[in-house]
Amino acid sequence: MDKFLGYCLIALLLPATRLLGNIMRRDHQLQEPPRYLLFIKLLGLGSLIVATDPIQTLRQKMPTTRFILLTDSNIAKGIEPFHVFDEIWPVDTNSLAITIRKSLKYILFSWRLKKLWVADLEVYSKLTTVYALFTLARNRFGFHLRPVFFRKFLNTHNIPFNQGACLEDNYWRMAQVIANTDDLSITGQPPTVRSNEWEKPYIILNNTCSNLALVRKLPDKTVAAICTWILTFTHYRIAFLGTINDKTAINRFIDQYLPAYKQEGKLTNIAGTLDFEAYYHFIADKAACMVTIDSGPLHIARKLGLPTISVWGPTNPGSYLKIPPGQEKRHLYCYNKIACSPCVHHHEQLPCGGNNVCMKKIAAEEVIEKISRLLAYHSTTVSLRSV
Repeated sequence: MDKFLGYCLIALLLPATRLLGNIMRRDHQLQEPPRYLLFIKLLGLGSLIVATDPIQTLRQKMPTTRFILLTDSNIAKGIEPFHVFDEIWPVDTNSLAITIRKSLKYILFSWRLKKLWVADLEVYSKLTTVYALFTLARNRFGFHLRPVFFRKFLNTHNIPFNQGACLEDNYWRMAQVIANTDDLSITGQPPTVRSNEWEKPYIILNNTCSNLALVRKLPDKTVAAICTWILTFTHYRIAFLGTINDKTAINRFIDQYLPAYKQEGKLTNIAGTLDFEAYYHFIADKAACMVTIDSGPLHIARKLGLPTISVWGPTNPGSYLKIPPGQEKRHLYCYNKIACSPCVHHHEQLPCGGNNVCMKKIAAEEVIEKISRLLAYHSTTVSLRSV
């Protein structure tokens, strides 16, 4: 729908937009901050969390501006505990009728907001560009790159999206443009420090992701081998993450590969069992670290201060994983950069046709070595603190 309906609407709106722009000659300067700043991010809780440091820094620069987020209803629940936005407009994207009705409602509401600016955080979406245009906001910010070339004529301020840079750096650049300064700090928030980190009972394991790119997942046998090593050679239990839709598959995985450990009470499946507030508390309070693929929980864990080990193949960690200085030994990763990687977000038709050999060729031993290194490093730091 985004592709075909988006292009149809753009074909209709582009000539009228350019004509009205030439006739009205509206002032799009950025000297005075807006009264309202609406962010659009319909998909991807993980990437929205990546954007929170630039947005929070922008809030400090614009203290009188009310920050609003338009997003999917599930993402709304996920981002709310971080208190980044003053107001959230949720849309149920699982229902086309509700999506259209809510979108029209929010467009009508946006027309009543004086001194409104809009920032479209989606990188490739066509419909979010159209939505931003329909708000009639005086200033509309969006990323510009070849797949969405039309944005150059529909947005008032286009930020070149550098596909070779980290996603967070692109968000920082957008924040700088909105704030009308190149001096906006890009140091981010100080890392969260947790007490008694390595005394917590669980290592969290996540092998789930959205249906947009299931090729990011590891094979079950690889995950089972990692779990077996953790449960055999460390004192930690394992908690599995996921949504309610993943719960049955995770239970089936446990029954097939780890039945003995299940009987011993060493495994917990929290997929879909907790609301986001409780979910975040569990991760922060009960987990020593997280082992995960490229997925939203990775960015949640880092935001909450957990050490992480992440596994990459179809996506490049350099594009999504910005590790602060001094944190390098707390965030380790495995990346199998074969000839066709990265492919997700670069090709509509994946070169492997869905047979994600990049992930299938990552041996469990590679991930286990990273876990062992992380545990060894942190046992050393704990000993040094004790001295």
